[in-house]
Amino acid sequence: MGKVIQVRDLVKWYGKQVLALNKVSFEVDEGDFFVIIGPSGCGKSTLMKILAGVLEYDAGEVYIAGKNMKGVPPHKRDLSLMFESYALFPHMSVFDNIAFGLRMMGKDKEYIKRKVSEALALVGMSGFENRSPLELSGGQKQRVALARALVVEPKVLLLDEPISHVDYQLQRKLMEDFKVIHKKTGNTFVLTTHVQDHALTLADHMMVMNTGVIEQFGTPEEVYCRPKTVFAARFVGDINLIPGEVASKDGDMYVVKTEIGEFKAASSGEGHIKPGTKLAYGIRPQYIMVNKSVKNVNYVKGKFVRNYYFGKYVECIFNVDGKAELKVSVPPEEAVNLKLEKEYTLCWNLENSVLLEKPSVIEGLNIEEVIYGK
Repeated sequence: MGKVIQVRDLVKWYGKQVLALNKVSFEVDEGDFFVIIGPSGCGKSTLMKILAGVLEYDAGEVYIAGKNMKGVPPHKRDLSLMFESYALFPHMSVFDNIAFGLRMMGKDKEYIKRKVSEALALVGMSGFENRSPLELSGGQKQRVALARALVVEPKVLLLDEPISHVDYQLQRKLMEDFKVIHKKTGNTFVLTTHVQDHALTLADHMMVMNTGVIEQFGTPEEVYCRPKTVFAARFVGDINLIPGEVASKDGDMYVVKTEIGEFKAASSGEGHIKPGTKLAYGIRPQYIMVNKSVKNVNYVKGKFVRNYYFGKYVECIFNVDGKAELKVSVPPEEAVNLKLEKEYTLCWNLENSVLLEKPSVIEGLNIEEVIYGK
């Protein structure tokens, strides 16, 4: 499988003060569903505009299908960009909106009619050819915009925050549609989002960005289960983070001393961490059990202080010695039996914890600054 996108040491400045991209390098496999995730201002939209050819860059190289894109205009890049705002022409019908790109390419009427019909069927919008965009719902506009982007059969489809501004149920439906359409077309999809559920659900591979740099690259499972930095761990999924220090190492197990106790963690096999190393001890809320009798796990006592109901689970907050709070995801049928202000035993398997030495790939930060915002 070839690399359809190759980005090397990409640098972009806005004026002389804002460094939007700082030597960003990555590759995207042909046919991949590639997701770029990060907070607002991290550089993901800037990166998409550079890939699309609508924004110049200051240094580095961008290759699409092996061709250097420096100076290549957008219409010659063999890609389509689907805008967050739909960008449909209100004075044109659905048919004419979708056909616009094909007409610009000089295709004949019969070809255009057939391809528009196929594109509408692909996005579940057959029969809407003569509608005005003004007569469509937000989800229908989204599908028309997707059909317009796909009808020209681009090698790469760029999707910049395509579903973040619609309601939750429609987001779920559009995520399903994107996955199905991606599989049917075999195109390379590159999508940006700041929503972890979108990234984890859609991506074959994902890239976590933070103020112009890449924090981590990998599959959703790799990024979620084996984060490389505190920033990546926190941005992709909920996680309890406790500052600590490695006290000792026994075989494949570390003992970490924290302000709320000593906890064990399994070695990730990615290098030895020396005793005395300061780091963050992390455990996802769903891996913590309440009042369970399990061997070979970490234990700590915490007072149940509040909870938040999310339907499938209840997020319960436990205060540990007044020094830290731990989030625990508890099934609703178990949560009803927990009493506020009562102390419970919390436990988790050492294999489910992670040890994070780096707050971020950005230099100059320390663990406590990132965890507590000091």
